Amino acid sequence: MFRAGGHRVSGAAGHDAGSLLMDPVAHIRAGAETGTPWRFRLEELAWRDLVDGLKQAKLPFAGLWCDGTDVHVLFLPHGNQPLAATLALEDGRYPALSPARAVSSLYERMVFDLYGAEAMWARDVRPLVDHEVWSSTTPLAVTPGPAGGHKGMIAFEPSEAFTAVEGLAAGVGPATGRMEAPCHVALTLRGETIAAAETVTGYAHRGMALRWRNSRVDDACRLSGRVAAGCSAAHQVAFCQAIEAACGEQIGHEVSQLRVVLLELERCVQHLYTLAALAREAGAVLVASRCMWFREQLLKEAAPVIGSRLLMDHCVPGGVSLRSASEVGDLCTRLTELGDDIYPGLADLWRSYLGLSARLAGVGVLDRAGWERVGLDGPVARASGSDSDCRRDMRLYDGLWRFTAGRQEGSVEDRAAVLVDEVGESLRMLGDLAPRLGLTAGGRIDLSYQDGEGIGMTEGPWGRVLYWVRLLNGRVEHVFLRDPSYPALMAFESILPGQNVADVALIKASLGVNAAALDG
Repeated sequence: MFRAGGHRVSGAAGHDAGSLLMDPVAHIRAGAETGTPWRFRLEELAWRDLVDGLKQAKLPFAGLWCDGTDVHVLFLPHGNQPLAATLALEDGRYPALSPARAVSSLYERMVFDLYGAEAMWARDVRPLVDHEVWSSTTPLAVTPGPAGGHKGMIAFEPSEAFTAVEGLAAGVGPATGRMEAPCHVALTLRGETIAAAETVTGYAHRGMALRWRNSRVDDACRLSGRVAAGCSAAHQVAFCQAIEAACGEQIGHEVSQLRVVLLELERCVQHLYTLAALAREAGAVLVASRCMWFREQLLKEAAPVIGSRLLMDHCVPGGVSLRSASEVGDLCTRLTELGDDIYPGLADLWRSYLGLSARLAGVGVLDRAGWERVGLDGPVARASGSDSDCRRDMRLYDGLWRFTAGRQEGSVEDRAAVLVDEVGESLRMLGDLAPRLGLTAGGRIDLSYQDGEGIGMTEGPWGRVLYWVRLLNGRVEHVFLRDPSYPALMAFESILPGQNVADVALIKASLGVNAAALDG
């Protein structure tokens, strides 16, 4: 298969067997050392051997990106400990990782759209965000291509698997007059049952990679807070951690606890927003309004102390920026008291509301094989029996984190129940933090922006948010972002076949598919 306007090859692997199917971690570490202790440079044959080895190993994949010269792949073999392999592009090409890690196909498509770097033997070569409407193609390449010539509606390019399914063609979004995110879901229907589904993204592309390139650190941090609505604190905390790691600095313990306050408050309000959306889609208007009312009470209490209702731009490299940091301890106490008054009744209402459980039960089931295949984590995976929560391995959660979801079935009902439980757990953490925060909290340390790279990560409302940042001459040279939306999108596509077409919005909301975070 060739992509129009390019030479991207798809098909069987292009080198013979005989690869060294050794432990992928040892294989990466056998590569040439770089200036970063957890990143190693491989030659092309060693990279191909790595891909072969990954087909047999369960090494957790975190992301793949390009900087114009090299392509990098990141793994997390031991909790939050990073391990990366780097390969120099040869004639703008590199061996694809998607034959071994399905979710990497989304990253490969993004790399091609932005840099023109071709993933050889890739599983999917369709455009991801470039639909031939940009002012130039491959805009981050050394020599960008000509402007796209598309003037009409964006055409859906189905995969061979999608076209092989017979049925009535239908679609949902992105311009239906509702408030849903800009993402097109192409469907093949048999009656009211979905037989096949694929998505078209790119409508919300904002050129984040180009805007981050060579930006000032504070500007780049501000930009990270605008990647995904409802997850600003998680993105900015992870970005700031990456900057601090690149500078070889660590913030003080009390400042890190203030960041936890931001993260857990954001988790509460985002989960309540999602629960309201699920209840509304299920016809439980009373439950939806109660969730939004509780959310409003939390934000109304927090905004005068934090500085805004959006929880945005309050985590900065080297520290935090709060309107009244010395009052955060008292705020945590008030939020916990508010939770004690409202949360138990809300949780009971969710579990006992007539018809709500019946409407959600058995819908959109994601089993263990499903989330493992795409590398999904966060509450969606926890509702399917996973024990994935990167807070357990984060220093700033020492003595705070102790929660593991007990759900196993992986339906929309289970995912909603996990969100309800996590709201209560986050409120408990805020209560535990209250006596730890004193009058000296807040501020920031001055960072010396030396050349280097670092990684930061945190557990956002929908799972692990990870940033890789490279600094050069006091500015941000490159940024790579891993957001849970990529595996969530693949899980969404895999779940839909067999579901009722009326449940598409319900399933999408329960998975946390975020078009803006997807499109970059």
